[in-house]
Amino acid sequence: MSGKLYVGMIAGVMALGAVGVGTAEAVPVRDSAAAHVVSTLRADAVPDDCTDWNRAVGIPGRWSSEIKSGCGFAGYPGLKVTYSWSAERGTPCIKVKGFPGGARKWYNAGCGKIGSITVPWGNTLAHKGIKVKGGSLFVWR
Repeated sequence: MSGKLYVGMIAGVMALGAVGVGTAEAVPVRDSAAAHVVSTLRADAVPDDCTDWNRAVGIPGRWSSEIKSGCGFAGYPGLKVTYSWSAERGTPCIKVKGFPGGARKWYNAGCGKIGSITVPWGNTLAHKGIKVKGGSLFVWR
């Protein structure tokens, strides 16, 4: 095999590897009622982990639509789920989704640069979800 052909094959294999494995993708979600953009960072080659932080942006003056986590829970009677957030800019107000008695309910988690809240989940199969209000850039899980 000639050296030129061998180098070309290695470059092709390296290019294929760089495209597919371990790349991160920002997935914007646009709220049609506002200029609200939410990005969730995901690794294509690795499934979402419930301990990963999700990035989000809040807008002043109105609640966003639901922002879902890539992590879902198969609940059981008595299960409680904890949400946490930390603002990099601004002070968001947060509502979180829970399921007391199997029915979806939004809980006020308060406003602040950092916080957490534990809510009933119960015997429900669903993704974690939040709503946000207030100009902010933050991470949550």
